[in-house]
Amino acid sequence: MRSRTVIVGMDEPYVQGILQRAFAKYSPLIQVQVADNSVDNASDDNADNTPADNESQSDLLMHWREYETIDWNSVHRSRTVFSNAYCFRKGLIRKAQMAFNIKMYTAKHPTSILCTHVPETWIFELDDVDYLDEALMECFEVEQGMQANCGVTDPRLRQQFILKPSLTARGAGIYVFDTRERLEQLLEEEFASDDEDEEDDENDEENGGLAQGQAVSQIREWVIQRYINRPLLLPAHQNRKFHIRVYVLAFGDLSVHVYRHMLALFAPRPYTEATNLDDQSAHLTNTCLQTNSASFDESTAVSLFWSLDLPKAKLDHIFDQICNILAETFAAVSSESTSFQTWSNCMEQFGFDFLVDEECNALMLEANAYPDFKQTGEELKFVVEGFMEASVAMAAKEFLLEDCMTEEVEKKAEGACRDLVEVFTHKNKRQW
Repeated sequence: MRSRTVIVGMDEPYVQGILQRAFAKYSPLIQVQVADNSVDNASDDNADNTPADNESQSDLLMHWREYETIDWNSVHRSRTVFSNAYCFRKGLIRKAQMAFNIKMYTAKHPTSILCTHVPETWIFELDDVDYLDEALMECFEVEQGMQANCGVTDPRLRQQFILKPSLTARGAGIYVFDTRERLEQLLEEEFASDDEDEEDDENDEENGGLAQGQAVSQIREWVIQRYINRPLLLPAHQNRKFHIRVYVLAFGDLSVHVYRHMLALFAPRPYTEATNLDDQSAHLTNTCLQTNSASFDESTAVSLFWSLDLPKAKLDHIFDQICNILAETFAAVSSESTSFQTWSNCMEQFGFDFLVDEECNALMLEANAYPDFKQTGEELKFVVEGFMEASVAMAAKEFLLEDCMTEEVEKKAEGACRDLVEVFTHKNKRQW
């Protein structure tokens, strides 16, 4: 009898434990092996990854681990080796590349929901602040917007923008601005910081990370988005700005599933009509930026979307929009095979962030691979556990146990997947 093994190796113990418990529900049919999560040992966790002459009889192996440690050679060559990530997906998770793909898609589909439910976005490249004039020529609408703010005192009427490094996540290096002077100041500070701390930056890279204050200066590609300065505010949450975190499972080549239990992540301070753009505690909603504060309160930082103080009809309306937006987003990126390729023996979990404006319009902000599940916290850990169990169930029934599925196992897997909403497939395109 062929063996069925999953190699689990996630850096974050919060996720590692949830995964191991989820796969344990399919024991002894699926054996769990804890990985040595170093790149050098990535291909040593199973002795022989060479595809067998008769793959219908060969053992089944799944890599569920950090992207850099997946044995991509085996995943690419064999139909009996599976992975929890796609090899090529920068067209979705790299902000500039996704912006480009959406721009190409909406040019061909002018009635797409993406035309109105993604903030206007410009790709911004700069090697030195002395070349800012040339860089802004590529996104002249931003320059015009800043000029139009002259004499406008009402912050709700000012055109505001948000600068994001193309490659970073977790709120690193993000700034809001509405004048040319402020943009120049931000960039000058970042470039100056880069020069002064070059040695420290090299140490950060050796340790596998970037200091938050150095995020912009390390990366010369950004996106500038039109800032949504009229977000939906809820008195029950002290009128603090929030974004919605949506967990999405992309499976095989290709179906896309939205996990129904979404989260609302709140900024620590009330939103005050964007009068102080330097006050990131009012503008940025990433909980990972808050956890080091002595005043951090998990119970007020993260809530269940379906428990927000809104009529159910509005919650349903927001959810429907999100599903439509995600369907179109995957249609857009999957049409660009040079930057997004889906293999039939791969799957991946993504975290999408959405903002809701005061008219209850959902707007997609970005997508993240390997989302920071830990920011969900302990109180709402069951959301991550449910999504992980659903993802594991999909892997079990479609990859590892497809040829030996019993009624009992199938019932267990179907139960775990009950809160996954399919919104897109390559076969039928949109499902929502």
